[in-house]
Order: sequence, then C-alpha cells, then structure tokens
Amino acid sequence: MILAIIQARMGATRLPGKVLLDLEGKLVLERVIDRVKAAKLVDEVMVATTSNEKDKPIVAFCNKIGIKVFAGSEDDVLDRYYQAALEVKPDHVVRITADCPLMDPNVIDAVIKRHLDKTADYTANIIEAVRRGLPCRRHRRTGR
Repeated sequence: MILAIIQARMGATRLPGKVLLDLEGKLVLERVIDRVKAAKLVDEVMVATTSNEKDKPIVAFCNKIGIKVFAGSEDDVLDRYYQAALEVKPDHVVRITADCPLMDPNVIDAVIKRHLDKTADYTANIIEAVRRGLPCRRHRRTGR
C-alpha cells in the first residue's frame, strides 16, 4: 500500500497561509490533493500538519472534504511523517509538499514505479529533475 502524505502548514515565512489561499476557485491545498489523487500508483492520500493553533484551519478543511489528516510536532517534520504513517501502516510513503499546486501526477507515478522496480529504501526525483531541466526546488543547505 502506497500512502502519499502531503506536508502542509500555515506558517510559511515568505507567504504565510499560502496553502489555504484561493487559486482560481480552489484552495492551493485542494489543488495539490487533487493532483496527488490523480496519480495511479497512490493508494491513499493524507495531510500532515502541526498541532499548532494556526494550523487548525488545515485540519478543518481536510475534515470538511473527507481527507485524512494528522496533526503533530511543529518542529520535527520527520516525526510528523512517521506518526502520520503509523495511523495507516503503509508499505511505502510518498512525501509531497502542499505548496506545489502544479505537481504532475505522472511524475509522482514515475518516481513510485522506479522506487518499486529498484526495491529501493529511499527514492527522490530532484537529481533527475535537474538533469532533465524539470522545475524543482533546490536543496537549501547544499545549493543543489
């Protein structure tokens, strides 16, 4: 079972609350959820946010549209993912950020397929994306 966990919080430094901003009639988070759901190899979608009061609107939105949501540590993102995954107990977890409303479901499927074909422990698409000239967020610490 493949679980996609979408990391979402309201406390972005450059544009606070961006995940719940309207983007052509839908919230940014809703657009991300729709695109992740369109990936054929994803079995379930969940949103992971923080237990901080400012992230309660994310929880309320997910409850309203029937998406599983987990609220955990604000400071420990890895633990937030881990605790969210424990609720579902998937075989594989796909990490998605909620600030990418143009994410391509075909790219999600391609990364999952490669991960499964290679029986990898961890798979990322950033190096391949850079090589192929695809848009991606560069790693902050290394500048890659």
